[in-house]
Amino acid sequence: MWEIIRHFLAGFIITFIGIAPPGIISLTGLKVSVEKGKKAGIWYAAGVMIPDIVQAHIAILGADYILSNPHILDWLRRAAVLILLIMAYTSYMQAKKGIKKSAVTRFNIRNPFIYGLFISTINPMAIPFYFIYSSMLKYAGIIRFEEPYVSIYIAGAVLGAFTLLSIYAIYAKKIIGKIAFIAKNFYYILSMLFFLIAVGILISMIK
Repeated sequence: MWEIIRHFLAGFIITFIGIAPPGIISLTGLKVSVEKGKKAGIWYAAGVMIPDIVQAHIAILGADYILSNPHILDWLRRAAVLILLIMAYTSYMQAKKGIKKSAVTRFNIRNPFIYGLFISTINPMAIPFYFIYSSMLKYAGIIRFEEPYVSIYIAGAVLGAFTLLSIYAIYAKKIIGKIAFIAKNFYYILSMLFFLIAVGILISMIK
């Protein structure tokens, strides 16, 4: 029983802490919640969960295959760089329009669940995040890469992400109020994050 609890808590804690700092997933969740309300923020969090399950499985169960086939990893990196640069540009153009009410209205998210699913799917840091931290936990003897422990660990990780994003959704306005700079310059920060991640991937490809 302790093995099950330990794997669940390990997954929950790494994602709860891992996405707490300002990043693509957390900042977008705050923005959705402020503009569309708490319910939309929670639906966004639910959308984020689905790709997370797939990404975590790929990172844990498919790590050996991906690392032994560099051409697959190379194509994934190229696609991620292209998408990130496009999103960096569009976020920058949105920032140039300012944060007037009219500009906020144009940020139209009809379905926050689908939006969360999309943002989580194109997040290039998810698989490396799960790969690195899961490997560290395995080497430390905290988790085991075998069933049913892998599924329990991933369930904890996904629930940890959902819990944190739900907290962000509920307290979004208070959080935004305390980080006014991020709120005011959201699209500039988001554009810079996309760009820096793209540059990081390019550097790793060159190396």
